[in-house]
Formats: sequence, C-alpha cells, structure tokens
Amino acid sequence: MTPAKTWRLWLVGLILGLWGLQVLWLIWHFGPEAGDLAQRAARGDVGAAIRREEPLYRWATALQAVIPESATYVFLDDYAAGKEIEVRYHLAPRRHILLSPEVPASFLFYALHQEHAAFLLIRESHKPLGPGAQAALYSPAFHRINLPGPGLVFRVDATRLRWGFYD
Repeated sequence: MTPAKTWRLWLVGLILGLWGLQVLWLIWHFGPEAGDLAQRAARGDVGAAIRREEPLYRWATALQAVIPESATYVFLDDYAAGKEIEVRYHLAPRRHILLSPEVPASFLFYALHQEHAAFLLIRESHKPLGPGAQAALYSPAFHRINLPGPGLVFRVDATRLRWGFYD
C-alpha cells in the first residue's frame, strides 16, 4: 500500500472509532430513559407522559374534578403568560372570566357577584398577590380548596358578597 492510502484508512478508522464511542456514550447516557420510553410506547402514552410532568397540567386536571361544568370561575392571571389559555382549554365548557392579578378588591368582588362566579382561581407567580387577591384571602366569602399545583383555588359564597364594594 502506498503511504497516502494508509493515511486515509487511518483517518477513516479514527472517524468511525470516534463515532462509535459517541454512540456508546449516548446509549449509556440515555439508557434509563430508553427503557421507560419503550414501556410507554408499548402502552401508547408517549405524549401524555410529558403533560403529566407539568405542574400546571396536573393542577388543571384536578380543577376539572372540583369545578362543575355548569359553574363560572374567575381566573386572575396575566394574559401575556399564556397559562390562562391552557387552563381554559382543560376547563371547557365552564364559563370563565379573566381578570388581571392587580385588580382592586372592589372590582373583583363586583365581578364575582355580577357574574355569579362560584370559583376564584389565582395562578401564583413570582410577583406578590394584588389587592383583590389579598382581600380574597381574608374574606369570609371565600373558602380555600387545597389542591396541589401552581395556584390557589377558592370556592365563592356569593350570598356573602353584597352590593356596595368600595376601595
């Protein structure tokens, strides 16, 4: 063999060897997930696994069991976050009203009373609660429901919400 062919064979062997080492490293690195993925693929729930790991998804599915389909709920969230859309998707056909987390207590109580809302949902964020949400925490018209997840859930007693809300 000529020296040029020997050098080319050595280079091809080196590249194939490095590629083989990379494949072995990937198998070692993703081995535990591969077994789990194979079991999920056999059961047919590959996409559902990702959703079940999301805290907002688990919270929304727990809300489905708590809020009746005929009920109305008020959701305090920033529309820009996009989380309200996901929760609304899971809670359809329930009627919803979206309000800003910074809503004053008087307007929040008025909206709950006027719309006959039975539930108040507050998606907790990195910001402190607004004045309306803080008033709901301490008002006797709201009963907190303990659900694990990224938000607060209150059952609203509309009979305790009277007219004449002022800031």
